[in-house]
Amino acid sequence: MTLAGKTIVVIGGSSGIGLATAKAALLEGANVVITGRSPERLSAARKELGSTVRTVAADASDETAMRAVFSELPKVDHAFVTAAELVYSPTITADTATLRAAIDARFWGAFFTAKYAAPKMPPEGSITFLTGVAGRKPLPGGAVISASCSAVESLGRGLAIELAPIRVNTVAPGLIDTPLHSKMTGKSASERFPDIAKRLPVRRMGQPEDIAAAVLFLMKNPFVTGITLTIDGGHLLV
Repeated sequence: MTLAGKTIVVIGGSSGIGLATAKAALLEGANVVITGRSPERLSAARKELGSTVRTVAADASDETAMRAVFSELPKVDHAFVTAAELVYSPTITADTATLRAAIDARFWGAFFTAKYAAPKMPPEGSITFLTGVAGRKPLPGGAVISASCSAVESLGRGLAIELAPIRVNTVAPGLIDTPLHSKMTGKSASERFPDIAKRLPVRRMGQPEDIAAAVLFLMKNPFVTGITLTIDGGHLLV
């Protein structure tokens, strides 16, 4: 299946994995729409991606905003949701509102995307969610992040049945060096977890392009649905 001429919406496409996926889709001839909460980052992304890319400022956890994103599109062939918040904190003593952001961004962002993208999709359309290996291998202080990943993976499997023949899949990355880590922790993933990269079978930290390639595979393969594709450099093995 080719992506040439297809309309692809990337929720959270202004940086990191979303931006890398938008770039990869453009190289395959797709028409790309990206969303993000920051108009400034969206503007910078558009300069990097080119003037053919459409940008929409929207908070993925806001249902009204997500409804508006898709109401303006006559057709959506594929949607990819990267929206997430990294909240590493002692879970029991952390502020509940802070922890809730991890659930709201990832779970409700995925849910609202599916709710409003699916009616605009042809039977061969697809929706891809982004979670992480934290759903199966939590890091200290990441219990709520782990829970949000597991919830979205379950949502993806359920929607693969409910929305069929539209395909719904999930990508679960390992540790990927993205700007989100620097924003939330003040350090890059490589700086925060230097020992993990050394222990991985691939001997390096993941890059956004590694995940973008997996997302495009799921968009293009018409016989894959309801799965969680782990792209972690062997993180679950060590």
